[in-house]
Amino acid sequence: MKDGGIKDGEWRRVRRLTVNEQRLLRRHGRALVSVSGLHALLTMLLWWMGALHLPAPVLWGLLAVLAGSAMLYLLFLESGVTAEWREPSLSFPMATLLLCTFLVTAYGLDEARISALMLFFPLLLLVSFRLGAGALLVLALLASLGYAAMLTLAWSLHGVRVSPVLEALMWLVFSLVSLSFAVTGSGVNGLRRRLAVKNLALADALEQVRDLAIRDDLTGLFNRRHIMEVLERQKGLADSGIYPFSVCYVDLDYFKAINDAFGHGWGDRVLRDFAEHALADLREGDYLARLGGEEFILVLPQSDLDGAELVAERLRRRWGERSFRALNGPPKVSLSAGVASYRVGETIDQLLARADHALYLAKSGGRDRVRREVQP
Repeated sequence: MKDGGIKDGEWRRVRRLTVNEQRLLRRHGRALVSVSGLHALLTMLLWWMGALHLPAPVLWGLLAVLAGSAMLYLLFLESGVTAEWREPSLSFPMATLLLCTFLVTAYGLDEARISALMLFFPLLLLVSFRLGAGALLVLALLASLGYAAMLTLAWSLHGVRVSPVLEALMWLVFSLVSLSFAVTGSGVNGLRRRLAVKNLALADALEQVRDLAIRDDLTGLFNRRHIMEVLERQKGLADSGIYPFSVCYVDLDYFKAINDAFGHGWGDRVLRDFAEHALADLREGDYLARLGGEEFILVLPQSDLDGAELVAERLRRRWGERSFRALNGPPKVSLSAGVASYRVGETIDQLLARADHALYLAKSGGRDRVRREVQP
């Protein structure tokens, strides 16, 4: 743009610099579900190869638990039900459930028992993006104790085909590696938390920069550049036959006299007070901008000329009741307004010229009044 501003499309691209927490949450959930799917595939492969010795009801029950929990988990995350929960990712309960399924599969193996537990390590690293050091250590401890309990149960019920010393050694290695992943994961979680804080700060900074780009410093209303973008959008909607719109030029009467008699501080106060008063009087979806000095513009979507005139007249009347006398300010500040309705196919400049001419008629007619465009 010639004035160096940033268009809405450019703002959306800049906004992507910030991390969307809900999008990250969904990606995290899908990654956890993928671990569940990989374990289901591994279980079926081991069973097909004849290495997995589990009764058929247990096997199919295990696969049903994996599939059902995955679907329910995704449903919770995708629907946003957990968004306000303390830990919206449900990483700990989901990881604990998957650990239990790993142990059930491992129970049905002999020589390849450790293979059913290998997915616990990427699982632990994955949940470290959401869980703190304490929760990760608890998961590692549960895995170690669960492995030991599963071995004890396997030995007592049907024995093992490999050396108990080798089994104990594999348990020890598994426990130590789990502990190291938990410690490493706690560092990852710390980095994620710091990134989240910086992400929030970046998002706030972007909102502030955007406000500076589209808002008037004194009143907080939209500025001229942004209201011109709004008018172009409304023109596109009107030209497409979606709905009409109208504009209203507003000028505070004898404003220079207020500055001269009461000082510029009072002039600024009147402008801010008018902005607050006018915003409170508008409908949802209407726009108000300060064009400069004491000039303002109302953009009224879905309003014809009659409707816009009523809005302007109501604003004039209610603002005219406002007095600053009790605060040693001006007793009354009136306004004049010119109203025009958009005609399909014309330019924004033509529309504003008609509204400006209507404002001129209001001023020249004695001020403190609303005039509508001269119909052709």
